[in-house]
Order: sequence, then structure tokens, then C-alpha cells
Amino acid sequence: MSKITSYNNQFLDEMRLRTDPIADEAVADLMHNKQANQYRDIIQSLTDNNYQLPPGLPESVVHFFETTRQLPEWADTKLLQQGQHFLEKHVTDLLLMLGLISLPFDYAAAHGVQVLYLSERLRNNPAKRLAETGQYVLDVGEKNGFGARGRAICSAQKVRLTHATIRYHIKQKGDWNVETRGEPINQEDMAGTNLSFSVLPIRGLRKIGVEVSQQEAQAFIHLWNVANHIMGVDESLLPDTTKEAFWLLKRISDRQHAPSQEGQAMARALLTIVPNDNGKEIAARYTRFLLGDKTADMLDLPKTNLPDAWLAAPLLGFKQLRQALGNQAQQYYAIRQQFKQQLKQTEGEPFKMPSTLKPI
Repeated sequence: MSKITSYNNQFLDEMRLRTDPIADEAVADLMHNKQANQYRDIIQSLTDNNYQLPPGLPESVVHFFETTRQLPEWADTKLLQQGQHFLEKHVTDLLLMLGLISLPFDYAAAHGVQVLYLSERLRNNPAKRLAETGQYVLDVGEKNGFGARGRAICSAQKVRLTHATIRYHIKQKGDWNVETRGEPINQEDMAGTNLSFSVLPIRGLRKIGVEVSQQEAQAFIHLWNVANHIMGVDESLLPDTTKEAFWLLKRISDRQHAPSQEGQAMARALLTIVPNDNGKEIAARYTRFLLGDKTADMLDLPKTNLPDAWLAAPLLGFKQLRQALGNQAQQYYAIRQQFKQQLKQTEGEPFKMPSTLKPI
């Protein structure tokens, strides 16, 4: 039976009041015991999926990691591999889609963006935020990323624990209006983020003229469903088909997207990553093209139009946009691969800085 029938206002209203009890309990125990050093040790231990936790942790923390490091029974190895292959095939464009459509889409959620805005680092250092997000995407999409030496599982657990920590501090502050906004980082908001990383980039690729088959779309959505199961998203909010995914994306955006000063500030901060004024204008135009005027107006993005040639051949325009941005996404991926290759070849030897990062 399709999940579409369950994606109604009553159900999604309930999801706004639900968070992640197992992660929240683990963080509460760490914070109540003032175990800041233990929290830091945990994060540092998550180097790959074969990690060993530091000793002496509260039982709830150990339970969190033991419970959430297993793949769900419905995880399909073949689909995961196909989804990872799709990401590798389109890695440059998908990384660019993060900044051009995925994050702006999330910023348009007037209630959910409040959490991001409260974390000042996301406004004051958007380049680092985008780099961390890109790192997580590559961890999930890497070949054998869910295997023992991969990082998809531990990276998802790290983000999940971070979300619980943010929730804890927001709730401790005491001025968060649950009745109006729902719980901070609630299930509906997490589902919207999942879709902004899975189905939304597919929509973006298709809009610029990249051919994405139904099988590729299904595999990519499945890849992110598995990652977001580990992240704590309720299975009822993980769409089984592309049709369900597009439908849920529309339902959430219809409910949550609205103009907000915080969302507009986050969108402006994101544009500061682009190295020059011409690049900023091109990126803003292309974000408007990908998001559509309705969402772009909510974020107060410039209303200038793309050149006619770009509208007639958007993939050509996208390639020009890559050049305007200095092919940063491609360079980021290449540097990451160079790091990994060197670590593999020189395991046990002193690490050397890749030439691409050495000062000129």
C-alpha cells in the first residue's frame, strides 16, 4: 500500500512533535553528568564504521551506538551500490546542487530554519558548513561506504548525535515555542532534509538536462533512505518509491515554506562562498532557476533572469556556472580522493600533505 495516503496534515503535525528519543536520552545523560570530554572522545573515535567506542560511557550512549549502527532489514545491497554509482557518476554536479538547491530549499522552511540560524557557525562560516555537508554526502555515496572500512554509518551517527545535542541546548534555553514551531529538528523537518538530499538533486539534474533513469532515481532515494534510517528518521517518512518521494516533498514544502528573515539571511550567507560578484550573481540566478520563483522569492533571491541561451540549453549554462565557481566541487572531490589514496598506499607511514593543498 502506498504511503502517499498517510502524508496528510494530521500525520505530519504529529511528526512535528516527535524527535529521536534514543539519541536524546544518550545526550541528556552525557550532559547531566557534565561529560564534555567523553562527548569529544566519542566524536574522535568515529573514524570509520569499524570504530571502537572509548570506555566508561553511560549505558544509554553505548545502547545508542549499538542499536543504530545496523542496517535496516529492508536495505537492498544492489540498490545501495547503484545509488553510490550514480553519485560517483554525477559527483561534481551533485555537490554543486547542495549549495544551489538542497540547502536553499531547507532554508525556505520558516520554522525549521530557526535551528540553523541559532547555530551561528552556519551563518558566520557557511563555507565550512558546505564542506562538512559535502563530506557527509561523499561518505554516504562512497563505494562500500556502509562496509566496515567505510564512513557512511559512523558519519550518520555523528550527525544524529549532533542533532540531539542541538535539541538539548535549545530546550535548556527555554524560549523555543513548540506549539508554533514543533520540536527542534523534528521528524517532519528531518524528512524534508532527507528529500532535499535525495529527490531534490534528481529534480535539479533533470531540470538542467541531465538524463536520470527511473532506476537511478529509485536507487539514489534508497541510498538516502538507508542513511536517514541510521540518522533516526521514522520509517513512515522514508518513501518507498520516487512517486512517494516527490509527493512527500511537495506536502512538506507546501506546509513549511514561507518567507522568514532567518531563511533569507542564511541564503545570503551561502552566496558569500562564491569568490566574486559575477559568480554570486550567476549562482543566485541559477538557484532561482532550479528552485522556482515562488521559493526563490521567499528567500529574497535576485529576480534577474538567466541569459536566453542558458534557458534554451540549461546544461550548457550549468557548465559555465561550474567554470565561474572555479570547479570547486570537482576540486574538493579530487582532493578527498587523493587523501584516501595516499592513506591506503602509505598506511602506517607518516602522512604527507597532497600537492594540491601545499602553499605555492
